[in-house]
Amino acid sequence: MFLIGLFSDLKILQSPKKRLVLQAISIFFCVYFLNLEIISTRILFFDYVLSNYFVNILFTIFCITIVVNGTNLIDGLNGLVIGYYSIILYFLLNLNFFYLLDISPININLIFLIFSILLVLNFFNKLFIGDGGAYLLGFLFSVWAIFLQYKLLNISPFYIILLLWYPCFENLFSIIRKKMIRKNPFYPDTDHLHQLFFNYIKNLTKYSKTLCNTICSIIINIFNFIIIYVGNLDPYNTFLQIFCLIIAVFLYIVSYFLLFNFKNKYN
Repeated sequence: MFLIGLFSDLKILQSPKKRLVLQAISIFFCVYFLNLEIISTRILFFDYVLSNYFVNILFTIFCITIVVNGTNLIDGLNGLVIGYYSIILYFLLNLNFFYLLDISPININLIFLIFSILLVLNFFNKLFIGDGGAYLLGFLFSVWAIFLQYKLLNISPFYIILLLWYPCFENLFSIIRKKMIRKNPFYPDTDHLHQLFFNYIKNLTKYSKTLCNTICSIIINIFNFIIIYVGNLDPYNTFLQIFCLIIAVFLYIVSYFLLFNFKNKYN
């Protein structure tokens, strides 16, 4: 998965469709050999459909692919992706998830240290994760999310969705938005939420691009931290998780259209 992104960064693999096909193949082998599956959604009809082995494989591949490409879409501000996954890492640590995987405390501390260093370097324009890093993080955390339900069977599947809601919704929203305006969803544009927010802050404050970049990243990640924190108060409560998801999606959509109108009005 990292190599697919790396070849994209090096302009060797520029076709979005070819990258998507290679991602799907890679994810298929991972899902098949690791026996990954979505155990439960707590929606009876959907769980019945997912009881079919082949449907479950396809759905699992679809979910991981959405997270992987959604992570790449939000990788437009310094520290946004690494900061977001650092937040998820923090809550996974709170759930003792890595101890359940028998990962030693030394390695757990090493993972957190690496993320902290990467975040600082990313904030100061000293390191960029690129497509390779975005694909790898999206892939790794989506697989961890599936393992989370294996290890904590009573945890709400909607809590897992809440952990990864931002890259998932960014991807799905982008596809729907581009389809509505008859744009090819495979090709990038500059109308993602974080880009519109950056444009707003830059025009409002007249700060340097680097500072505006950092401010936007921090604000978005603070919002995501608060949303996930509320859900983490009771990760077994499906109603609470759905409530948090509705609030997150509602505020995303409202913010998006306000920022989009600002861009069209003042640019």
